Amino acid sequence: MDKRSSVLIVEDDQSILNVLTEGLSINGYHCETAPNAEEALNLLGKTSFDIVITDIALPGMTGLELTAAVKQLSPDTIVITMTGYIDDFNYDEAIEAGASDFIKKPLTLKELLARIKHAKRQEQTRGLLLTDDLTGLLNRRGFFALAEQQLKIAKRNKRELYILYADLDDLKEINDVHGHIEGDQALVEIANILRKHYREADISARVSGDEFVVLSAGNCHDNSAVLASRLQNDLETLNSTRSRGYALSISIGSACFDPKSPCSLEELLQEADKSMYEHKRSKRINKITQS
Repeated sequence: MDKRSSVLIVEDDQSILNVLTEGLSINGYHCETAPNAEEALNLLGKTSFDIVITDIALPGMTGLELTAAVKQLSPDTIVITMTGYIDDFNYDEAIEAGASDFIKKPLTLKELLARIKHAKRQEQTRGLLLTDDLTGLLNRRGFFALAEQQLKIAKRNKRELYILYADLDDLKEINDVHGHIEGDQALVEIANILRKHYREADISARVSGDEFVVLSAGNCHDNSAVLASRLQNDLETLNSTRSRGYALSISIGSACFDPKSPCSLEELLQEADKSMYEHKRSKRINKITQS
């Protein structure tokens, strides 16, 4: 079995909970349990789980609401939903919430293990398709796949999001003067700086040759300003400690998603992209006036 072996089982029927825990533990999984979504979220706030298995019919918050919350906290977590009410089950709602698979009750351990194995394979394949080979961040396809889901959750939960858009300045010049290997290294260093500051729940991606984005939840203006300042400070530190024929520089823009006046992901990106180019333009003007 691979390393993705931590499982949180959310089920209010103690007999089912005991059977699932014992069966998965025998097969090498480390299991923790919760009788409801609220306790599950409390555990998820303290511990990372590779897999969450949840009943849909839970007291209080439903299993689908929990699924959406899990995917917001940790987009890479596999969620498998269970239901004994198949006639009332809506597959589209489960997928929209972020479930990787579902299983009908009563279930067998063999079937559950097969579902977990299938979900893992899907996640691995999805990771290969959605990840940028050079930087290890999401690629453009991966960003859109996860960001669209986060916008739906933010709209439903009335939460703000912000996008930070960063462009590596003068990549063509770095490639032409210092070579493409050096240009690739510059991109990796920018990705590492982003990785240092984003949370597990944030979505960070390289969306084109020299452009990066971060989608994050929280107070739009305050959080985007703080992150931009930290990125610039890290660049200054990096440039002061590295000996090379150029200084790394990025232009940054941002845009906010307001759930009271929602927009599409494309519109949000366009606004952040416009803001970034305004920053880039002002830097060029300042460079000309200072020369």
